[in-house]
Amino acid sequence: MALAFTISRAVGPKKCYALTVDHGFRPESSREAKDVGRQMHHLGIAHEIRRLDWRSTGSGKDKTMSLPPVQRLEEVARERRYAEIADACRKLGIGAVLTGHHAGDQAETFLLRLLRQSGIYGMAGMSLQTPLSAAAPREWLGASIPAVIVRPLLQFKKEALYEICKTQGIRWHEDASNRDARFKRNRLRQLINAKSSDPKSPFNVDSLLRVCDTMQGHREYINQEVGRHLASSAKFDTSLGTVELAATVGKRGFPAWAVNAAVRERVLADVVSWVNCKGHPPELAHLQQLSKALDSYYDQPSVAKSVSAAGVTVIPPSSRHGWLFCRQAPRVGEIEPCKALALGASVVWDKRLVVSVSWPRSQLVDLVTWSLYSLDDAMRLWRGPISEHRNRLKLARKRLEPHMVQVTQPVVCIRIAGAGEAQTYPVLALGHTIESAPDMAVAAGIDIDIRALGKLASANEIIRQPEPAILNNILDHIGNTPLVRLNRIAKAEGLQCELLAKCEYFNAGGSVKDRIAHRILEEAEIDGLIKPGYTIIE
Repeated sequence: MALAFTISRAVGPKKCYALTVDHGFRPESSREAKDVGRQMHHLGIAHEIRRLDWRSTGSGKDKTMSLPPVQRLEEVARERRYAEIADACRKLGIGAVLTGHHAGDQAETFLLRLLRQSGIYGMAGMSLQTPLSAAAPREWLGASIPAVIVRPLLQFKKEALYEICKTQGIRWHEDASNRDARFKRNRLRQLINAKSSDPKSPFNVDSLLRVCDTMQGHREYINQEVGRHLASSAKFDTSLGTVELAATVGKRGFPAWAVNAAVRERVLADVVSWVNCKGHPPELAHLQQLSKALDSYYDQPSVAKSVSAAGVTVIPPSSRHGWLFCRQAPRVGEIEPCKALALGASVVWDKRLVVSVSWPRSQLVDLVTWSLYSLDDAMRLWRGPISEHRNRLKLARKRLEPHMVQVTQPVVCIRIAGAGEAQTYPVLALGHTIESAPDMAVAAGIDIDIRALGKLASANEIIRQPEPAILNNILDHIGNTPLVRLNRIAKAEGLQCELLAKCEYFNAGGSVKDRIAHRILEEAEIDGLIKPGYTIIE
């Protein structure tokens, strides 16, 4: 309430919009939300209430709405709250979300992360400003969210905010759930409140904030270094959801991104976060486990093994790739299948991949649905065709990606309804089209698009690597051709859509066929069909 009053006086109430997310955990929460609305009306601020719908039981679509266990209640509530905020920003064109986090919240955050053995990043606490896309759940499928979260009260104690409300005659409500000792944050809050008046106490708010400020300075410097190394040493594969970090093979010393321990930790954290797409950064213990594997490799490269931590498997470098990060192989039943999806629909699978399936034969649209399964779950339903597909890939040596990467990819199935009994077939598994799929499905030309939802722990967005000033060879200039907006044609034809052209003539050979030829030759080299010194005749 103090924030709403202060900001409305600074910029004018007409430029403000208040959103109350009623979690519905307490019987009185609805009444309190309505009272907040009355206070906003008194301040001249437009106000909206969004009440979350929780179900104690449910299945199918309702299952995602069920009330989570108390251990995850705060986390899930936060995800859903920011999903509502992101949706409001998208619909209303809001560019900045101001939150009421104050000095006490910052102190609690510091202690929580200290107890989790966080490093510099965690103990730096909340930032003054972060992209809203960092807080919005990864399942949220809207377009880009340009809004930012701003926390202008981080240096203000709660007592100062109380004083503003008292002097201005503004009512406020205390959330009774903040006293619930089942939650660790609440227990820390009570400890801080009891000890904060003692300037020598380790729980003094001013002392904790000074530590946060120091850590934020370190974090800002490390962020710059991490960004530089990711831009030069990381390859983000948005179709497989994998990341490859540059490596020095054998006992040649660490790659540049791994030399400094603090920078290495944050590079690993960013890459792991991008791959596993969890709602929180990896724990320090997991990062240390991965860092130890890195040390072991350069001590004894001949006995290097893959290592898994934080839901990610790291594959040691080889002659074909550097350090490769992929999703840890899912267990049976770990990923809930996505079933009976309409053609043209998009869905988030495994909280990390956006998958869409389309079919150019429009007359079949109403007869076809598609589904997604993990490999192990699909094997229980279609063991025969998938096993045959796997054997064909082995015989043809079409393992352009390591097997550990292939098994993390979704199995895409289609269901075709016709005059007879409807049948369901797997059409894609292990990252490749199943050649034994029905002729009808293959001939019709199913278009399957898979892209990663990856976000970086620091930058909170996919890094697009800039084109280097000097290329290693001409092959590096194949692909990554520009999209150009055709403004005059769109205007002359009165088009209501955005018209773009893909300039494939920027490829090294001046043709889109460069991509195809490059891939054919790469596969032929891997399969041993061509070797250095061979002559290829087109």
